[in-house]
Amino acid sequence: MKIAYFDCFSGISGDMLIGALIDLGLDIDYLKKELGKLSLKDYRIEAKKIVKNGITSTKFNVIE
Repeated sequence: MKIAYFDCFSGISGDMLIGALIDLGLDIDYLKKELGKLSLKDYRIEAKKIVKNGITSTKFNVIE
């Protein structure tokens, strides 16, 4: 089991957290499968690589 510790003294942005977890190796198909267990309707998720100010990251969106 791997453990990640987040020191969120000022809060944390959910989309940025999920994007960072995807960059660390979270499988997007696994995430979709687990979200499917919640019985939510009319949404889709999207993750794409972006470069901003020379820094590469994953932009994560939940689209209704």
